[in-house]
Amino acid sequence: MIEIDSYEKNGKVFQFMKMPMQKAPLLVLKGEKGYAMCGYLNLEAAEKLGDMAVRVTGVNTLGDMLAGKVAGVTSRAREAGINTGDTVENILEKLA
Repeated sequence: MIEIDSYEKNGKVFQFMKMPMQKAPLLVLKGEKGYAMCGYLNLEAAEKLGDMAVRVTGVNTLGDMLAGKVAGVTSRAREAGINTGDTVENILEKLA
């Protein structure tokens, strides 16, 4: 069953989607400008589409994703000042 929820920080609302897969869930946390995605999704495709996106690995819940460290970024995310090693919680305003 797909879980859809929202998360609010500093008055900005993010949409959260979690879909169970065979071994681990597929997660996406989407702001108005960009999104964080789990390792199931393809950062190279996001780059090709010109998206502001970051990849976080080893996450199973929204809490995991917020505490998770950015493992990869698109060039648009890098231009916005997001770097590998940043926590998702700390870069949310850039995705808002």
